Amino acid sequence: MKLMIKRISRQYIIIIIPLSVISFFLTGSDWRFSFSVLLGGGISLVSFRTIIWAVEKFMGQEMAQPIIMGLSIFKVLLIFSLLVVLAIFKLINVVGVLIGFTLVLAIVTREYFLYAKREH
Repeated sequence: MKLMIKRISRQYIIIIIPLSVISFFLTGSDWRFSFSVLLGGGISLVSFRTIIWAVEKFMGQEMAQPIIMGLSIFKVLLIFSLLVVLAIFKLINVVGVLIGFTLVLAIVTREYFLYAKREH
């Protein structure tokens, strides 16, 4: 699992950061879009790492499922609150956040399928 997390983090650096830099120049130097791509990808990556941490820490313990669900709900509320505040102050571009989030989700899905294929 640690290897998969390292691979996902490395691909985040290889894909999302250059995409953000390229989008900065393609959108007419609109820093909000580039920042939003980085933010969306970063939120997705941190969210994935949080889920992995919670499962590793609490799995096998009594009341593991409610604890993991509670942490997930807290995490989603925190992410939602952060995005709402940033949107109120017009510091993010919603499309950029969705692009970053979706790309990291695609990276995680790809790595999981590769991991599952190697295990079987």
